Amino acid sequence: MLKRIKFASLLFGTTFQLWTTLQLSQSTQAELWLQANDAVNEESSSAVRYVGPKGNDTNNGSYTRPWATIQHADAVANPGDKVIVLDGIYKGDVVLASSGAPGKPITYKAKNKWKAKLVGTGSGAGSTVIGVNGGYIVIQDFDITGRNANGIILAYSGSIASHNQAIGNYVHDMVVPCNSDSGTAIETGGGDNYSGISHNDMIGNLIVNITPYGGCPGGHQASGLFAETPYSVIADNIVINAGYGIQSWHAASNVAIVGNTLVNNLRSITVGAGDSPYGRTNDYSLVQHNIVYNSASTAIAETGKTGSHNKYIDNLVYGGDISISLKNGLKATGTINADPKFVNNTGTADGDYALRADSPGRWKRLSLDEAMMAVGANLVTQTAIEAIAPAAGVSASVSAIGPGQSSVITWTTKNAVKATLNGAAVPLSGSIVVRPTVTTSYKVVAKSATGATDWGSATVSVHP
Repeated sequence: MLKRIKFASLLFGTTFQLWTTLQLSQSTQAELWLQANDAVNEESSSAVRYVGPKGNDTNNGSYTRPWATIQHADAVANPGDKVIVLDGIYKGDVVLASSGAPGKPITYKAKNKWKAKLVGTGSGAGSTVIGVNGGYIVIQDFDITGRNANGIILAYSGSIASHNQAIGNYVHDMVVPCNSDSGTAIETGGGDNYSGISHNDMIGNLIVNITPYGGCPGGHQASGLFAETPYSVIADNIVINAGYGIQSWHAASNVAIVGNTLVNNLRSITVGAGDSPYGRTNDYSLVQHNIVYNSASTAIAETGKTGSHNKYIDNLVYGGDISISLKNGLKATGTINADPKFVNNTGTADGDYALRADSPGRWKRLSLDEAMMAVGANLVTQTAIEAIAPAAGVSASVSAIGPGQSSVITWTTKNAVKATLNGAAVPLSGSIVVRPTVTTSYKVVAKSATGATDWGSATVSVHP
């Protein structure tokens, strides 16, 4: 049975929690409305369409008559459309050619996080489970595995595959070629497709077991997350057991690597540029508030051609090789060499990588604006991150009562799929009558589909 996995978000000052068992309720009012609306308007041109394991590409893509393949959805998708993929296993590689537009990305999203499993069937150099040729595309919440060399390539071919994002995906157990082509879980460019591509982001993904055949002694190691193009945000990911946990190379520059957790990788964070398209320098990149645990070789390193404006700020490095190797006289600042104190570090996807309250990295912060401004990130990225951030509000109708009296606790949430009140599951919004006998605080925690959390509380005082 799959367990939940958590990690600390140092980017937004909250704890992101990735859940392998997270499932949206099919009995909510919004869900019922959506199904009924699709059933009544099956021939309409609704921007929300569905793909299901029992679907047919001759259907109209409604909830009750879903398509069978993501590839067909791509063939008819328009800017602003959302393609919801129902639970099930989907075999075969996918190439997305259609494009969204600024402020109107085409979103491909698993209906229930990690319940739509995409199994690639390609193999060899350059093969990928999902390849993106269009621009302004979002790929969210899928379970991705297979025999391919790559999980997701955000710029697979062509010159327009910019402003694409991989958010909240679980990419795992891929064995890549042991040669110079190697492979990755998620990368921003593929082959020699680097020139003119920019603003492709990897946010909140879980990457596990991306390894080369036979360990690849002396060969080219696999990468968990690979930025090959400029102006990318690599934020709030977990990477466990990859060759290079997070790597930047080729045409990468102005890359923000922030708030990531890296466990048991060969080399955890590499910043550099080189090879095709040649002549590029990785400069103005930011490495901040990352946790590097048990790196087999250099924890953070610059390689190839790098500039003097890169910044390495407030990272926590512990276990294994804790060295940081930078160029151009650069020095890392605020580095912490101490046990991060994960809640449950198993070194596997079953672990709990949230930080305990006494963690030395617990209260590190980096504002969203700072991260975005540091690399000149695009508005689509900021909008996508803000859209998945949850919020919780709580109030008490009466904050001070006498013995035997009551108060009404009312709460609301935003961008949440689950809510708890003092640890017990409750509707996303609602109210209850409480009659505490002693002063009591009522805390509501909201969790989003990406696993992010927010909370609010109200206290009812009891006086004689």
